[in-house]
Amino acid sequence: MNDQGRPYAGASREQRESARREQLVTAGISLFGTQGYRSATVGAVCAEAGLNKRYFYESFATLEDLLCEVYGRVVADLRASVLAGGGEDAAAVLRGFMSGFLTWAQANPVQARVHLFEVLGVSAQVDELYRWQGRTIGDELSSRLSATVDAPQLPAGQQRVLGDVLIGAGVQMVVNWVISDYQPPRDELLDEMDSTLGWVLAAGLSTLR
Repeated sequence: MNDQGRPYAGASREQRESARREQLVTAGISLFGTQGYRSATVGAVCAEAGLNKRYFYESFATLEDLLCEVYGRVVADLRASVLAGGGEDAAAVLRGFMSGFLTWAQANPVQARVHLFEVLGVSAQVDELYRWQGRTIGDELSSRLSATVDAPQLPAGQQRVLGDVLIGAGVQMVVNWVISDYQPPRDELLDEMDSTLGWVLAAGLSTLR
């Protein structure tokens, strides 16, 4: 076996590199979600990870590349939460989505800061990743909603618009809730959302009469 593949302390080179990468990602989540991305440095990430600075560039070319990896991990966790529920009607699907989002944000304030605040306006690359992640979740949510409605399916373009609207509204609700120190309580906010949606639906039906 050559030097590059030789095991060390029971682990191969590839395993050690993978472990160091995970340490850096964990450190990135912690620093970006507490001190903020713009305040972080490669040195600070390595110190948090307990690694020599040279190991950073073994896995990432720039701090922004680490942010993209961190954001992907954070959104994967969020996606599992917001899409975990079911629902036989549109109201139940939307309540499940928002309940999952609010619960996740309150239970994971560090990750929530990364998603809601730290990735905004960093660069064109990160902005595109943010839009892609939002649309991916929005597409699945709008598809679930469409499946609960006894009506012709929306054309693809309108389906995408619906997803954008739902994700945009959901993110804004959670941002306001986090900034307001999680007030009103989650279930109260969900009830207010249900009442508001009921009013919107009733207003829409009244225009069709």
